[in-house]
Amino acid sequence: MSEPLFESQGFRWLFDAAVDALLLVDEAGRVVISNPAAQQLFDYSEGVLNGQPIELLVPTRFRDSHRMHRDGVAQSLHGRPAGGGLALMALTRDGSEFPVEISLSPLESGGRTYTLATVHDITVRKNLERDNLGRRREMDALHKHHIAAQTVAAIAHEINQPLLAIASYSKSALLMLEKGNPDPDRIRQAVEGSERQAQRAGQSIREMLDFLNMNDAPAEAFDLGQEIQEVLNAARQEHDIPVSALLDVEQALPKVVANRMHIHKVLLNLLHNGIEAVLEAGGEAPALTVTARTMKEKRLVEVTIEDNGPGINAEAQKRLFDPFFTTKSSGIGMGLAISRSLMEAHGGELWAESRQAPGACFHLTLPLAS
Repeated sequence: MSEPLFESQGFRWLFDAAVDALLLVDEAGRVVISNPAAQQLFDYSEGVLNGQPIELLVPTRFRDSHRMHRDGVAQSLHGRPAGGGLALMALTRDGSEFPVEISLSPLESGGRTYTLATVHDITVRKNLERDNLGRRREMDALHKHHIAAQTVAAIAHEINQPLLAIASYSKSALLMLEKGNPDPDRIRQAVEGSERQAQRAGQSIREMLDFLNMNDAPAEAFDLGQEIQEVLNAARQEHDIPVSALLDVEQALPKVVANRMHIHKVLLNLLHNGIEAVLEAGGEAPALTVTARTMKEKRLVEVTIEDNGPGINAEAQKRLFDPFFTTKSSGIGMGLAISRSLMEAHGGELWAESRQAPGACFHLTLPLAS
């Protein structure tokens, strides 16, 4: 029988000279040989480590999950591609634990199969990841605090304006009544003005609540093409003028997974924005084009909504999705910010296309249902 490869002088020279920790493990899961880097890493001398079961280097609580105590490395990793990195916890001689990444390669020698394990100590990397995670959490907390402060300020500002208007209308109506010669038309105007301002305040509160509670709804698989049609019908009904629309939905469009109510709000907001942009610009009757296509390679459905309004200027394009930014004569500027957050919460995206042609163009994506 020929000499095993690992007993040759050339192999041992390369094996021992390697900077990485190397362990050669037999089919029974025992260490055949180890290099100086491995002996230093695990704090074992070669004479002690060689011949020991590989489970000696694994914390007790992980041995069942790794199946090393029963089957050995070769059997427990049967079928894994060679070189695949495994993130595990390792154990030194004094019982200290540390994270490692192990790459495995089969080695045929003398008619037997061995496993060559390359072990990397990733303690430094894990510490950096933990530190980075801590910093990200701190930044997230600061960001949430900043958003909360902005939200409170916006609520105070937006609610204060309609409340002042309601107080002014009410005072005018009271003065007319106190004079004993009320003017029914003027009182009616005051009451109607108060009603409009109360509705404005209520809408502001509802939009804020939508923003704060946007993650409190479960996802489901649903027909996006049908949802688009229903939202388009709802948008038409909420405006007194005719709204023409071209709906181009791919045949047999696959279902998407998201919260139907959230997507309904996003689509309705985008359609309303397009219609209102045309009306505020004093242009012709609103015309919308809505398309839906499958992006099979990305397992997404993309929806495009275009209008025939004046479009979006370069300055507004930069701030379009910022909370409290608006190009409308009314509103608090939370609609697009909420819509983008809802899309991202469901694994999708929402963006506005930068273009020279008139009219605004928005794109949104949603993941396919599995």
